[in-house]
Amino acid sequence: MEKTAKITRTTFKTVWDNPKGGQIFYHDIELDNGDKGSIGSKEKMPAKLNPGSDLTYTIDGNKIKAFVAPQQSGGGGSFQKKPQVDPRIQMIGFAMSYTKDLVVAGKVELKNMTVQFDILYNEMISKI
Repeated sequence: MEKTAKITRTTFKTVWDNPKGGQIFYHDIELDNGDKGSIGSKEKMPAKLNPGSDLTYTIDGNKIKAFVAPQQSGGGGSFQKKPQVDPRIQMIGFAMSYTKDLVVAGKVELKNMTVQFDILYNEMISKI
């Protein structure tokens, strides 16, 4: 059964080295509804386990598993859905990065950086 409660205490306990690679960090947590147990995380000090944070979870004996809401568009899940970024805004970063690379490589003079940026950005936007 899925529950939601506020974390009142978090204590790091141990780390498990996965033979296939990676680590899981285990914490003992206490929740304001009286539930207590052990929860694993890929981070040693995850913000989601800070006291005062709300946790949606399931509990089986002494094991607590954070609930991961499925994303609406495809597989995988996360605690927070990342906001969609307008592709035109992303193109600003790409175009500036490419322009910087051309300046560093000596293909474009620094004084012409803005002109080159405009050319690259407008070309990218025309493809959307």
